[in-house]
Amino acid sequence: MTDSIGMQTALAAGTWAFCGGGAMFEEEVRRRIHFAPEPDWVEVQPFARPEKLDASRAPHGFFTWLMDDQSRLDPRPQRYNRTIEEVVNLSALQWLANVTLPFDPWYDDLTIHHIRILRGDEVIEVDVARRYLVMRRESSFERLVLDGRWTLAVTLPDVRVGDIIDMALTLSGDPACFQSEFSVPLLLQNVVYWHRRHARLLVPPDRQLYMKPFPAGWREPHISVLADGYSDIRFEANHVEACDYEPDMPGWVMPMRGVFASSTDSWARVNEVMRAGFEGDEDYPDGLLQVIAQIKADHTETPDRIMAAVRWVQEHIRYFAFSFGEGGFVPRPLRQIFADRIGDCKDVSKLIAAMLTRMGVEAWPALVDTQRGFDLLHTQPRLGAFNHCIAMCVHAGKTYWFEGTSSVAQGGDLDHLAQTDLGYALILKPGADLARMMAKTPQLNYEVREQIHLPEKTGEGTLIEIDYIYRGARADAVRRALRYQSLTSYIEDRCALFSYIYGMNMCAIPQMVDDRRINEITITTVVTTDTPWHATDGRGGKVFFSPESAFDYVLSEPDSQRRFPFDLGDVRQGRVTTTLRTPLHLSWPDAVKSWDFGGLHLSFTARRTQAGYEAVRDYTVTRPWLWAQEKNALDQAHAELSACDRLSLHVPSNLPARWLPGFLLRIGLWGGLPVVGLIIWRIHAVLTP
Repeated sequence: MTDSIGMQTALAAGTWAFCGGGAMFEEEVRRRIHFAPEPDWVEVQPFARPEKLDASRAPHGFFTWLMDDQSRLDPRPQRYNRTIEEVVNLSALQWLANVTLPFDPWYDDLTIHHIRILRGDEVIEVDVARRYLVMRRESSFERLVLDGRWTLAVTLPDVRVGDIIDMALTLSGDPACFQSEFSVPLLLQNVVYWHRRHARLLVPPDRQLYMKPFPAGWREPHISVLADGYSDIRFEANHVEACDYEPDMPGWVMPMRGVFASSTDSWARVNEVMRAGFEGDEDYPDGLLQVIAQIKADHTETPDRIMAAVRWVQEHIRYFAFSFGEGGFVPRPLRQIFADRIGDCKDVSKLIAAMLTRMGVEAWPALVDTQRGFDLLHTQPRLGAFNHCIAMCVHAGKTYWFEGTSSVAQGGDLDHLAQTDLGYALILKPGADLARMMAKTPQLNYEVREQIHLPEKTGEGTLIEIDYIYRGARADAVRRALRYQSLTSYIEDRCALFSYIYGMNMCAIPQMVDDRRINEITITTVVTTDTPWHATDGRGGKVFFSPESAFDYVLSEPDSQRRFPFDLGDVRQGRVTTTLRTPLHLSWPDAVKSWDFGGLHLSFTARRTQAGYEAVRDYTVTRPWLWAQEKNALDQAHAELSACDRLSLHVPSNLPARWLPGFLLRIGLWGGLPVVGLIIWRIHAVLTP
């Protein structure tokens, strides 16, 4: 499965594409490209440029006069698109004057109706048929994806600032595996201003269309029935303002208005369509049967067999996606996956499920969306709702989820396996509906334990021992990183941090212990320095900073008043414990503090000990996002939280305690001598006749 079912990106350079023993040459691709006027069913929208253009609505260097989408949803659907955009300044000239149109010749026909340059009253027709090139631009190759899409490219001649580019085209076709079902997402607003928006759906009389607006809402369509029985559903609007946008939003947040239109009314129907490509393959190759038999011989317990099968796939099947034609939606046969030892997410999930099924474990592939998975339950059931495939199984009444495309074998037994909660999944099991993956509870997957031995005298060596403890998904991430670099290189940024804080220091070669059963990695780093003091406090005292910050994995710079949710990442827990052994009297914040921001809880606990001091800073992410009001509250507490993030310890100046007693003694001695002399003189005067 490629990045997005039904919404794959444009592809790669070459003159032909290989798929299942066949080839598609450039000549065949060109036969799928046509040049013709708009079909009769399209309502061509009139356009006359108004005299005045508001340049403030063109921050990206172009102005959109018209965005028009029309679809005729026959068994072989046709999708018409027309855009009219004006070049406002040079920043947009380069990409507006270089047109690239991706399409999939395995099932698409591309028809160019026109590309025109409007310059004042002049209309310049671009001879696309003579100027175009076709190419395979494998832009996804770096992500190990080949999907067979081609790109028609046209460089428009003599485009100038102030020109208007008017382009219209139609794409016809859908993969046969869609079984004539269709899905049409319609944006009724975008991140740029539209002067006019027109969208239209023509639905045959024997088809039903189901629509559901985006969370931001929609404009109610006008619906009529044409003479031929087709339903005409249209959306029209003028002066469509750009939608609001905020960084760090969860992937499921859709800030623009729009609607999902689909021919399916249930996830069970989507399951039925997508499951068909995964079923009917019982042709286990002999080599795979031998692998399964060996796993069963090596492990007597079912949980161990499950993890052995998953790890075998992760270790032996190299990720690569051959997604030509319907390969973006249908996995390859088991025999081919095993023989090539290559597969994409669909292939490895199918293989894991097949191996576990052969062992007597209930297992299935499952479709998920890595960005919008938490919102699937609230959207219209549709074919294009998923962008990834994983595997799952049921054992002892509990459901487990497996990421077959992991670049390293995951650690942990079945109870300590890291599982990512992607919201909702569609298990490809007969009759299955959309299912909530899990009610995930936060686990302590990142922990730092600092032991600091801080001497009293300046110049004596300070010893800092730090244990970095990674569990679950964090441990798997460390293993992936260490696959491409040494442990010393991995910890190098930490040593650079120590140099920044403490100046010259000795950072010892790190040591690592990897307990794969409980999926835990401990990396120990030892730092020695003669200059632990970072600065003075301006009053003659000294300042010491602890090495590690605690909250930087969940804190961000404050926003202005936020309107949309904020992405926090996966549910998890982290802790930093600092133990300080020193005879020095430090100014330490003895306190117990806690903060609750709904989806995020933080705490700070500090206490004095017989040997020195100890502080514990915790954070707990209870859901993957904060609502806007929760993020606003977090921003308001940012300064207070930052003060507890990395410990700043002050040693007050002890200069007064050293010189004041001696000074007072001298005052007493020198000030007392005249008094003693006066007393002696007075006694002498009295006694003398």
